Amino acid sequence: MKKILILITSLAISFGAIAQQAPEGSFTSFHVKAKNPNEYTEFLRANAEQIFAGQNPSAAGVCITASGNNYPGEMFVWSAYPTVEAAFAASEVYDPYAVPKRLESMRDIVYSSTWKPIKGFKLDPGYERVTRVKVSPENLAAYVQAGVELESAIQDAGHDFNLGIMTPLGGGVYETGTYLVRGISRNGSEVGKLVDEYFAGAEWGRVYDAFVALSDEIVNDTYERCEQIYTAE
Repeated sequence: MKKILILITSLAISFGAIAQQAPEGSFTSFHVKAKNPNEYTEFLRANAEQIFAGQNPSAAGVCITASGNNYPGEMFVWSAYPTVEAAFAASEVYDPYAVPKRLESMRDIVYSSTWKPIKGFKLDPGYERVTRVKVSPENLAAYVQAGVELESAIQDAGHDFNLGIMTPLGGGVYETGTYLVRGISRNGSEVGKLVDEYFAGAEWGRVYDAFVALSDEIVNDTYERCEQIYTAE
């Protein structure tokens, strides 16, 4: 009982510290297996107002897995909201099965999730390294702070780079027990440049190593091509 109490207390302290610093806003992700991800994206782009406006997001877009796919045609549709309340409200008005037949035929639904950022980042989609990591409750606050320092160090080295850290809400078996980390660059070339610099001994590499050392396990590691295709007026 004492060990359980200590664990609960530690978790409460950790999340308490994070909650006080967490940025506003929320995201949802609708994960699908697309028969042709590019065709699916273009259909969404051409019909963005009809598809997204009723859900009232601030912005919406897609991410297509470019490397490390868990299945062929892996991608998801994301929507950004000003609050978690708005994100969950949207889930009550959108029926993923009541869509045009053409859209339905383009994809198989896998799962959906809501996300709360615990480290702020600029919404500016690009070519993104995405990891799902396990972090001990007692290390979470330090992990988020290390993420802030890593983002700053890479930016100071002259890169257009943003780092987001999010916790899932209702992600089912796909997201339970992990945090989502998105390292966002402009394109694949810029991502490769960062990797080359790291292995060449870049100063910011030590900050990256300290950041990674605070996690317990990398559960999944992919690269995604992301873009915004809708903005609320």
